Amino acid sequence: METTLKVKLISHTMNPELVIATAGKLCYSPSNIDDLMEKQTPESIEKFIKMITSMGHGSVLEHISFSFAIEGVSRSLTHQLVRHRIASYSQQSQRYVKEIQFEYVIPQDIKNNEVLLKAYEKNMEDTQNLYDEIVDKLIYDYINDKENYGEYLNIQLKKCNIDKDEFEAWKNENKSSDKFVNELRAAYKRLCSTLEKKAIENARYIFPNSCETKIICTMNLRSLINFCHHRCCRRAQEEINKLAWTMVEEVEKVSQLLSKTLGASCQFGPCPEGSMCCMMPYEKKI
Repeated sequence: METTLKVKLISHTMNPELVIATAGKLCYSPSNIDDLMEKQTPESIEKFIKMITSMGHGSVLEHISFSFAIEGVSRSLTHQLVRHRIASYSQQSQRYVKEIQFEYVIPQDIKNNEVLLKAYEKNMEDTQNLYDEIVDKLIYDYINDKENYGEYLNIQLKKCNIDKDEFEAWKNENKSSDKFVNELRAAYKRLCSTLEKKAIENARYIFPNSCETKIICTMNLRSLINFCHHRCCRRAQEEINKLAWTMVEEVEKVSQLLSKTLGASCQFGPCPEGSMCCMMPYEKKI
């Protein structure tokens, strides 16, 4: 089924404007830090931030960071997102998380074509069915591979502190006993989890780039400005463009002043795209 973009600012540096202004002024002031902070006013902070951002003095912007919880995006998007290397990312793993019914992103151009949309959704449904089939058949194969299955079982018995020889002797006695019941349950649970993980990490290869994923992203302000310059641009792909502008809106909720430093490159100077320019610049912010 189709997914929907969700972005939430889950954490950010406290008093970000004050931190930037204090860090910047410290470099040129004989005052101690406490005095510098006490002397700051909303007007002086705004003036200073506008000055350093217009001059491109970005090092002091690295003192503050923003963490975004992002859901309902495709792996195609996150492949682009993680190319912004000065950031921290934690993404949902397809190796450890089984896709019971995967969600996916549908590009607007495909939505606009009824025939393509129907074929697209059919392909997504077929992909889920094939994924389920691969997982089930691989687990069956693993269980029937006596040599490797036995090795997997021995590993789990060892993790549960069950002596292999003692366990084999207990099995051969063919008697009812509670001696190993709890340990065996734990070992079996571990074994099932191990085999399923092995199956899903192989089955995941069939998923398309449109497959929905979730990621938490943390960027300092300097990196976030760079990200927005590239991805708020009209030439960015539709999905990541929408993400970038939504991240700007999230920052605006906590700091209207700092949100004014975010946007496409054309809002802060000439377009850097040269002959590739879209010729539809956004309204200038400075």
